[in-house]
Amino acid sequence: MNWRTLGPRSLFVVPVVAAVAVAGLTFFGPTGAGQSAPAATPEFGSRLFDAHCSACHGPVGEGIEGRGPDLRQEGEAAADFVLRTGRMPLANPSAQAIRGPVRFNEEEIVALVEHVGTLGDGPGIPDVNIEGADIGNGANLFLLNCAACHVASGAGAPIGGNRRAPALAQATPTEIGEAILVGPGAMPIFSTFTDTEINDIAAYIEDLNQQGTTDALAFGGAGPAAEGLAAWLLALVPLIALTRWIGHAKPGRNHPRDDTEPPPDDHPGDTPTTAEDAAAEASAPDDGTVEREEVTPG
Repeated sequence: MNWRTLGPRSLFVVPVVAAVAVAGLTFFGPTGAGQSAPAATPEFGSRLFDAHCSACHGPVGEGIEGRGPDLRQEGEAAADFVLRTGRMPLANPSAQAIRGPVRFNEEEIVALVEHVGTLGDGPGIPDVNIEGADIGNGANLFLLNCAACHVASGAGAPIGGNRRAPALAQATPTEIGEAILVGPGAMPIFSTFTDTEINDIAAYIEDLNQQGTTDALAFGGAGPAAEGLAAWLLALVPLIALTRWIGHAKPGRNHPRDDTEPPPDDHPGDTPTTAEDAAAEASAPDDGTVEREEVTPG
């Protein structure tokens, strides 16, 4: 190439072309294909687990006292649930794990879930299908087994011990099935539910979400304790007003007292108060008793 034939523009074109070439090699690599994240291989999942999970759960998922539980019986269902809902990683092991931003991309989640599945013999990810499910049966099962903590509307409520049953507004059918199988947090494990019953419960919760009853601002969304207290307070206001109205003097009902009249005698039988009463007492027949007078010897 004759650099003289390129003219002055070569001073600008050549650096730009070189910069583009370097950027292409850096991003795409020598194979020309994008390599934004490693492939979801067992080795990749193991490295992720060592970097983000082993500090609390141990290098082989055996758990560390005071930090994290044993994962060897949790299975893929538990790992998929906590990772896709942003409950893990948890900065404070003593705090309740709540829904938050998801920390890993799809490829990393798949790799971590598969790795946790190799640590022991836990439940796999359920295949939940709400198409054609029996919402009525799901409602009955939910009210009998879940409403005590999540309330009938699915909005969640405090359960004691500074813990709270979460709202189900953002839960997907698969997450509902996973929670039923693994019992995250204080939730018990419902291992007796069949696949059909899990589908029915997930369909009922999805129906609640579509109706908006899982919103905390909807009726039933604040929970029985808060709403019961509000009902009592609302009932007390008219009750107090009615009590004050009854106790207040009303014209035509309460006669004002005349201060010129003598006060009523509390014991009317002791002393006659009128001449007619005295005459009547004098004319009353004697019952034969004679009052004896005490005689003092002279």
